[in-house]
Order: sequence, then C-alpha cells, then structure tokens
Amino acid sequence: MELLEVMRKRRSVRKFEDVDIDNSIITDILESAKLAPETDTCNYYFGVIEDKKVKNEISSVTLWAQWVSKAPVIIACCCDISWDIGEQNDDDYGVIGNKLRYGEDIVNFLRKHENRKACKTLVQSTPVYIAAQHIILTAVSHNLRGCLVDFIDIEKINKILGLPEHITCQLLVPIGYADETPEQKRSKNRDDMIFYDKWE
Repeated sequence: MELLEVMRKRRSVRKFEDVDIDNSIITDILESAKLAPETDTCNYYFGVIEDKKVKNEISSVTLWAQWVSKAPVIIACCCDISWDIGEQNDDDYGVIGNKLRYGEDIVNFLRKHENRKACKTLVQSTPVYIAAQHIILTAVSHNLRGCLVDFIDIEKINKILGLPEHITCQLLVPIGYADETPEQKRSKNRDDMIFYDKWE
C-alpha cells in the first residue's frame, strides 16, 4: 500500500478477531518502530505482549480500556527516563529549550518537584508517540488495526512488565485483525486545518 492509502485506511479499532499475528509481521512492525527518531536524551524500548495473563493484568490498570486484553498482541512503548531536567545546569540545551517552549515557571516546577520519576516521565512523554504511529501505520499496511492507549497506570504497568527503574512504559498499542468496522470519518472541509504564513 502507498503511505497515503495506509493513512486513509487507519481507524482506531477496539475489537479484534481471535487470530494470531504471524511473527514476520510482528518483526516488520518492530522494525518500523526502531526507525522512529529518538531524542538525544531518550531511547525507546518495545515490549511484545502476547501472554494472556500479562495482557489481563495490563488491561486492569487502564482507564476504560479493558478491551486491550482481547488484542492478539499489545506493544508496550517504553522509553529511558535516565535524563533528569532537575540535574542539568541552567545553560543545558534541554533546560533552555523547554523553558522556551513551556515557560520558566513550568520548567522550574519540574526541576524542583520531589517526585523525580513522575517529572522525568512527563518530560519524556511525547517522543515515543512517533514510534507508536509507525507501529499503527505498519500494522495497517498488513491489514491489521489498532489503537493508541495512553490513559494507563504507568507505575503498575512498569511493575507488571518488570521494567527497571530507568525505563517506563508511556503508552500501549494493542493490534490485531479488526472484528468491527469503525464509522467512516465525517466528510468535512479539511482545508480549514491549514494556514499559510499567518492565521487570518
């Protein structure tokens, strides 16, 4: 499939057929995840969850997403949170860049807050979404479907997966062959999503 065709076919699916996914497809999906850009301070790791007991444990600590246990495979998208913005000098690129983006008050709060693991998890929360999108699109190219699930109890999932202290699960991508047909996106003028040079 051409990339744009894959993107057009992508829909969030929460019901899956009870059909195993071939290992060669899983390998292809993981290869696409590894191709996602990483930051200088954040490396990715991917868990392939197929064990029913583990999937049930994971599903019990999601927000209204118990259906993930029915997916043939759950990809746990994890990242390294060793880098701590609270340990960096004021002239550190990450400190300066985050102040530029979010403002000094927010960054100072994150640098001083006592729950260091939560702050490090928050600072590193967005880059791995690029890898998750690679996973979803590659799954669609193999006629699979999935959904991003990120309202999760991160600490409990970290324990379920036995992750070391410096690695955290940021989101889940359950995938499988769809057992539902999501509604087509409503037809609307998509041109209002785009502007050139200035919003007018």
